Amino acid sequence: MLLTPTIKDYSWGRVGSSSMVAQLLSPVKGSTISEDTPYAELWMGAHPSGSSTLPSGQSLLSYITQHPDVLGYQVSQKFGNSLPFLFKVLSVEKALSIQAHPDKPLAEILYNKDPLNYPDDNHKPEMAIAVTPFEVLCGFRSLDQIQKFIDGNTHSQDNLENFFPYYK
Repeated sequence: MLLTPTIKDYSWGRVGSSSMVAQLLSPVKGSTISEDTPYAELWMGAHPSGSSTLPSGQSLLSYITQHPDVLGYQVSQKFGNSLPFLFKVLSVEKALSIQAHPDKPLAEILYNKDPLNYPDDNHKPEMAIAVTPFEVLCGFRSLDQIQKFIDGNTHSQDNLENFFPYYK
C-alpha cells in the first residue's frame, strides 16, 4: 500500500531542501519544496492530527476504520481498530522543548480528565535513530531530588503537586 506522509512545519524544523524531511518528501508525486518552510516532521501512520493518505486521497485512518481487518487479528485483539504506532522522521534546526509523555494508564486518566490538552489516550513510547548529526540530552532527576530542590527553594512556595498535579 503506497502512502503519502503528513508533514508538520513546526518552527524548530530545518528550512527548505536542507531538511531531511523535505528530502524524503521530494520524490512524492505532486510535492514541491518551499525554501522558506520549516520541514520539522514527516509522519507515517493513522494519527487523528495527521494521517497518511492513500493514492485515492483517502486517509489511512478512515481506511483502517472501514477495513479493520488490514491490521490483522493479533493487532486488532491487542489494540482494537487502530494502528498502534506512528512513524516519525524529525529534522531539527532549533532546540526542541522537553518531550515528556505519560505511560498508558496515566495517558488514559489525563485524556478522560482533560481531552483538550491530552487529546490522545495512548502512551507514546519512542525510539530515536539519528540519520544526520544530532545532539540530545536524556534523563531527569528523580522526583525525590526535584522535591528536595523545590522544598529548599526560598523563592517558591510551590510543591511537587503544583508542578505535577497527577503525581501522588
